[in-house]
Amino acid sequence: MTPLPIDAVIPRIVESLRRERSLVLVAPPGSGKTTRVPPAILRAGILSAENPVIIMLQPRRVAARAAAQRIADENGWGLGVEVGFQIRFERRVGPRTRLVVETEGILNRQLLSDPFLEGVGCVILDEFHERSIHTDLAIALLREVRETVREDLRIVVMSATLDAGPVSRFLGGCPVIEAEGRTFPVEVVYRPVARPSASESVVGAVEEVVRDTGDSGHILVFLPGVEEIRRAGAGLAGVARREGLEVLPLHGSLSGDEQDRIFRLGGGRKVILATNIAETSLTIDGVTTVIDSGLARFASDDPVRGVDRLELGRISKASAAQRGGRAGRTGPGRCVRLWSEWEERGMAEYDTPEVARVDLASTLLALHSWGVAEPSKFGWFETPPVERLESAERLLESLGALGGEERRLTPLGRQLLAIPAHPRMARLLTAASEAGYPQEGAALAALLTEKDIVGRQMSGEAKRGGSERGLSDLFNRLDLLAEAEGRKFSGLLRDRGIDPLAARQVSRARDEFARIARRLHGSGAGDEPDEAMMLRWVLMAYPDRVVKRRGSEATGVMTGGRGVRLSAESVVRDHEFYLALDPREDRRGGTLEAKVRMASALRVEWLEELFPGSMRNERSVEFDEERSRPVGVTRLWYRDLLLREDRNAKVDLLEAADALAVAIRLRAVEFLRENDEGSGWLARLEFLRGAMPEGGWPDFDIEALGEVVSVACVGKRTLEEVRKTPLVPILRSRLTHAQSRAMDDLAPEGLVVPSGNRIRLSYQAGGPPILAVRLQELFGWTETPRLAGGRVPVLVHLLGPNYRPVQVTDDLQSFWATAYFQVRKDLRARYPRHAWPDDPLTARAEAKGSRRP
Repeated sequence: MTPLPIDAVIPRIVESLRRERSLVLVAPPGSGKTTRVPPAILRAGILSAENPVIIMLQPRRVAARAAAQRIADENGWGLGVEVGFQIRFERRVGPRTRLVVETEGILNRQLLSDPFLEGVGCVILDEFHERSIHTDLAIALLREVRETVREDLRIVVMSATLDAGPVSRFLGGCPVIEAEGRTFPVEVVYRPVARPSASESVVGAVEEVVRDTGDSGHILVFLPGVEEIRRAGAGLAGVARREGLEVLPLHGSLSGDEQDRIFRLGGGRKVILATNIAETSLTIDGVTTVIDSGLARFASDDPVRGVDRLELGRISKASAAQRGGRAGRTGPGRCVRLWSEWEERGMAEYDTPEVARVDLASTLLALHSWGVAEPSKFGWFETPPVERLESAERLLESLGALGGEERRLTPLGRQLLAIPAHPRMARLLTAASEAGYPQEGAALAALLTEKDIVGRQMSGEAKRGGSERGLSDLFNRLDLLAEAEGRKFSGLLRDRGIDPLAARQVSRARDEFARIARRLHGSGAGDEPDEAMMLRWVLMAYPDRVVKRRGSEATGVMTGGRGVRLSAESVVRDHEFYLALDPREDRRGGTLEAKVRMASALRVEWLEELFPGSMRNERSVEFDEERSRPVGVTRLWYRDLLLREDRNAKVDLLEAADALAVAIRLRAVEFLRENDEGSGWLARLEFLRGAMPEGGWPDFDIEALGEVVSVACVGKRTLEEVRKTPLVPILRSRLTHAQSRAMDDLAPEGLVVPSGNRIRLSYQAGGPPILAVRLQELFGWTETPRLAGGRVPVLVHLLGPNYRPVQVTDDLQSFWATAYFQVRKDLRARYPRHAWPDDPLTARAEAKGSRRP
C-alpha cells in the first residue's frame, strides 16, 4: 500500500483504544484516516469475539460506497465479504463482514431497534465536523448506550477540521491524537472574480488551468448544486472538444454506477464538476487541481413560520480546507479559490451545525421512541434552540405521533417510526397503505421527498400554469414520472421540462417506499384510488401548511400567518384553500412571501373530519365601522387560520348595546368631545375642580367616561342612536344632590346680561370662563361677573356689530372708563345703525342693533 501520513500514528491509535473506550482523531485531508484506521483496529484484536464488528459512519452515500470500495482494494478484501456498506436503497454486507461503512441515519435506526448494538464493538464517526443532525444524535445515543448497557463499546471520532476539545469533554475527557499533514503540498491560489454566477465563474478558471501545460492532472471543481453543474458543463463544451477533456458530473442524484465511474478514472484528462459530496472521505486518483467556487446550498427551516429555506451561501474555512485537500491526495497539487484572501478572513470557521438550522421532527420521534420524555433535557452534544424543539413537537403532535398533555409516543407514532422517512411521509404512507393503496402513496411520498422532477427551466408544452388548471401539482408530476420511466430517463426529457436524474431517483424512492409499506400493511387493493382520497393523504402529511387564497389568484396566507405566493407554473389556481407543499423563502425577490411551486387543493370538510381538534367555531358581536352598528359575526377557524366569516348574524338588543359600549369606550374622550352638551358640562366640572378643589368634585377619567358611554348605549342598536342620547343627565348622576345644585350656581352654563339675553359661557381648560357678547348688550354693566363663589372673574370678549372681538377684558369698569371711547371712535362711522352712547354706564342695553333717529 502507498504510505500515508496516518500510518505513523496508527500504533498510538491502537494503543490508546486498548486502554480507553473513546478517542478523538484529528488528521488533515489526504492523511488516510478513513481507509487506514478501521482495518488497523480490526487487525489489532482489540474487539471481543462477541462484538467483533466495526461500523464507520459517513455523512454521504457517495462517500460510504467509495470508502468501502477503497478499503477493500487496499486490503485485498472482497466488497460485501470482509468489508461492506449500507446506504439508502443499497446494502452489501455478508456473514463474514467485520467492517461496515454506513450513512449516519442507518446507524440511528439500528440503535432504536437494538439499543445494545449486539455484535458491534466499535463505532467510528468520520468527518464529524460536518455535524449533520444524524451525527449529533448518533454520538449522544452511543454515549448513553455505553454508559448504561455496553461499557465495552468503543467510540472513535475523526475529522480533518475539528475543534477536538468539546468532543473529548463530551466523551468523558478521552485522548486526542493529531496526525501530521498530508504527504503532498497543495498550493493555494486566490483568483477573486465578480461572479454573475458560480457556473460562469468556474468556466474561466478551468480554461486558465487547462492552458497551464505543466499540469496534466484531473481537475475537481466544486459547485453549489446540480443546476450549476449542468450549466458549467454546457459552458465547458467548447474547451472540452478543443483540449480533448472529458467533463463528468458528481452529485447525489447520480446512480451508484455513475458515481463509481468517477473513481475508476482512466484515459484522458477529466474535469469533475461536483457538489460538496466530494468534499470529504473521497480520493479521486489523478486529481491535481481543485477549483473552488466557495459556494454551497444550505438547507434550513423556519420553525415559527413553517417554511423551508435553501440558501446559497459562502462556505466556512473548514469546508474550504477540506475541499483544497482533495488536490493533495496522490501528489502535489493546487487549489484555485475563486475569492480573495480578504474575503476569506470574513468566512466562518465552521459551518452552522444542522441541529441549529433544520427540522428536528424525525430526530424527536426517535428520541421519544428511545424513552426521552423531554427532548430539551436529553444529553445532546449541542442542545438545539428551544423554538426548534417546540416546533418539531407540535408537528409530531399534529401528525398524531404524540398525544396527551405530556406528548407521549402514540401507537401511530410507533408505526411512523418503523418507516425510514420523515414523519410527514411516513404519515402519508400509513394513510395510503391503510386505505389499500401503498403503491400510490409511495409515489406521492417519493415526489415530495426527492428533488423535484420538474426542471427549473421549462420549455414548450412542459410549461405549467396560466391556462392549465388542476387539483394538485403532484398529479401532473405523476404523469411526468410515468413518461420519464417510459422513455427510460432519457436526457431528451429535458426538452419536456423533466429532470431525468431526479425522475430516476424518485422512481427508486417510490419502489423502496412501496416495498416498506407492503411489508408493514400488505399488498393493498387492486383498483385505483380517486383523486380526493389521494389529496386527503397529502393533507394528513401537511396539516400545518394549509393556505387560504387572498387578494388574487397567486397570493395567500398560511397557518402561522405567513404570506405565500403561488408560482405561475402551479395548476392549483381555482381553489380557495390549498396546501403549500414546498414553501420556500426567496429573498432575491425582495418580498416576505414564501414561494410555492407545488400545491394541492383541499376542502374545508376534510379539515373538519381529519383534524376536529384543530377546528373551532366562534360567534361574536362586533362594531362594524362601515355600517356604524354592531353586527353578529360567525367565524370558522383552523388553528390560527380564518377559513370562513359571516358578518350578518342576528344580534339581540343586549348584545348590540354591549358591542356599542365596547367600541365607543375605546374612543370615549373623542365621543364626548363631539357631544356639545356633554363636553360643555365636563368643562364646567373641570373648572370647578381647579377653582374649588375642596368641593370633592368627581374626576371623569377614561374609565369613568367609559362607564358613562356604556349607560348611554343601553337599549341602542346604532351609533347614531347613541349620539342622540342626552349625556348630561348621565354625567350629572355621578354628582351628589348638593354638588349638582352647587354646580349650576358656581359654574353656570350661561349668564343673563343687561340686554336680557342669556349668553353661554365657554369653559376652557387652564383658563377662566369666557363670555363672548356684543358690546351693546352690556351697557350699564359696571362690574365684571365672577364665578366659583366670586373666586374667578369671567374673561369678557366684547364683540363688535360684526361679532368679532374688539376688546378682551376681565375689568369692565376700566374698559368703560378708558378703552370704550377709542372703540367707539373706530367703529361708529362703520356701524352707524348701532348705539354708541357718550355714557355707556347709563345707556340702555340693546339686544339687537336698531336704526338711529
